[in-house]
Amino acid sequence: MKSYNGKIVFEGYAIDEIVVYSDEIEEHKRIFTTQQQEFTRFDVARKKAVVSFTELYIEATEKLGEKQADLFKTHRLMAEDLDFEDLVRANIAKQQVAEDAVTNAAEELSKMFLSLDDAYMKARAADVKEIGQTIVNILLGVDKLPQIVKPSILVCNDLPAAALMKFNRKLLNGVVLLKGNVNSHVAIFARTLEIPTIAAVDGLELDPSLNGKLAVVDATKGTLILEPDKKTIDKYDDLNDQYIQELLALKSFIGKPSITKDGFKLKVYANIASAYEVANVLKKDAEGVGLFRSEFIYLQSNDYPTEEMQYNYYKEVLEEMEGKEVVIRTFDIGADKKVFYFNLPYEENPALGFRSIRICRKRPDVLLTQLRALYRASMSGKLSIMIPMIVSEEEVIFVKKLCNQVKMEFMKEGVPFDKDVKLGIMIETPAAALISDRLAKHVDFFSIGTNDLSQYTLACDRLNSNLDDTFDPYHSAILKLIKLTIENAHKAGIPCGMCGELARDPHIIPFLAGLHIDEISCSSAYVLKVRKALSQIDTKKVNIDKYIK
Repeated sequence: MKSYNGKIVFEGYAIDEIVVYSDEIEEHKRIFTTQQQEFTRFDVARKKAVVSFTELYIEATEKLGEKQADLFKTHRLMAEDLDFEDLVRANIAKQQVAEDAVTNAAEELSKMFLSLDDAYMKARAADVKEIGQTIVNILLGVDKLPQIVKPSILVCNDLPAAALMKFNRKLLNGVVLLKGNVNSHVAIFARTLEIPTIAAVDGLELDPSLNGKLAVVDATKGTLILEPDKKTIDKYDDLNDQYIQELLALKSFIGKPSITKDGFKLKVYANIASAYEVANVLKKDAEGVGLFRSEFIYLQSNDYPTEEMQYNYYKEVLEEMEGKEVVIRTFDIGADKKVFYFNLPYEENPALGFRSIRICRKRPDVLLTQLRALYRASMSGKLSIMIPMIVSEEEVIFVKKLCNQVKMEFMKEGVPFDKDVKLGIMIETPAAALISDRLAKHVDFFSIGTNDLSQYTLACDRLNSNLDDTFDPYHSAILKLIKLTIENAHKAGIPCGMCGELARDPHIIPFLAGLHIDEISCSSAYVLKVRKALSQIDTKKVNIDKYIK
């Protein structure tokens, strides 16, 4: 029995035999014919791929909804993209057979995305490879997907999103992406389909010998156990039964208010990074979106996204949320989220460097474009705007001036916008927390971002595995800053929410409820769990001092 650790994509358990899927494209031994014949072979295969993506779009629309299915529209467009075609044509001109020409073109585009050193852009690299692999498989006349004929766990290096749609969901009980990305499209699909999934597994290489081996996927801890003994199997059988019962019980909280045992009401919202996730927000009955990470749009683009592009994106999300509040955070570019066309300077410590609002003050035109798109979209739903990485009153005043500039321009131009759009800030630095009494005078709401607040308070990189023993999200200094922020917000008569990972932590929820926090925002999968946890809390009995000693 061996155990391997990875990252959680979607929680749950699976105890089944492994089916291996290899995404490696085999070496091609064909003999080059002529440039015209090889290009014709490519073109015919590409057209078949386009038909396949269209069929997948229809199937995904039925299973996942139109927003999720849009991925296959994108794949179709990428397959027909002239830049991709030009790369293939150039490779054929080098006497490469069509299979190699496509593989190398996809690899070149993929490397371009990977070089951007950003999680979201790395995920786009997988999309390019998926399109190339689809075309190559058609050229080779093979269907590389394994047949799943009984309950199974799929193990692969990575998985095309299209492939996930082709498996029988009733038989696919777990997915292990050995080298996968938690932000990829297939990860989003796995969460939507609620398949227990882990990614980025340490120390295990893909090998055909894994086929047929019994395994356990513990996606509550991000663990894969190979060839478990009877004691382990019995343990996970019990855990799985218990988990299923808990999920069924959670459904009883759909449609109910988020309220504590003693009658304190608050809101449970969801965090999202893309429009793909809206369907899950509604499915899990979140009362709104507490954090929409708008940098997703910038990370997906090859140049600064235009006002019209952003407007259409925000408009669509607001319309789909059907009047529920959507808090859109202005772009948080910089630190670990690099975008090549921003041309940001090299920094020794980017987490403490040129990012977010600091970029906006140097390049106000970029923020102005986003604000114009946001205010235009505000007519399509209930929008609130949130600014990240604030450390001073001057930064808030700067943003408010830009907001007023946009409003004045729209009034002169006759462009309609919602005059009641709320402007808030994230409290994610110790500086902001300590002067939250002063900041509260300038804004309509606070939202505490505990991920950054924790690492800045502890001077501890939360992504550095060598600091796992040092990074303590329950540190009294962090909790004191949270308490101070909530109290100062309420003294100023504005609401305060929390959108960091700590917001869904069952150990901290009583602390937050006891402080009468106004809103908790977490991943969609945790909305009902948080609502259930709140229902069991009597805020009058919460001992706040116990948390901050």
